[in-house]
Amino acid sequence: MKKRYAVIAGMAFAIPFGAASSVHAADAASQAAASWATMDANTDGALSPEEVSATPWQAKFDAMDANGDGKATKKEFKGYMANMKKTQKQHKASNGNM
Repeated sequence: MKKRYAVIAGMAFAIPFGAASSVHAADAASQAAASWATMDANTDGALSPEEVSATPWQAKFDAMDANGDGKATKKEFKGYMANMKKTQKQHKASNGNM
């Protein structure tokens, strides 16, 4: 019985990751726009450290703020995301997982 539960738990853990990789680019773009709108509480077009506090982006804020002015603009955010995607692609290629 324990073995069966372990397999089911493993499947339940793996399924969302498989589904996430099949998200279309348009869906990802709309999700990013929705996330941005939610995080940009004062609607000034930039994220501040306060706006991303208590989110997963808090730890990445300094990397997103490319010019170090204490704000992450949409342009900086898109640049950060593009760089992250490029790094992931290179990592997959170096591991033979293209």
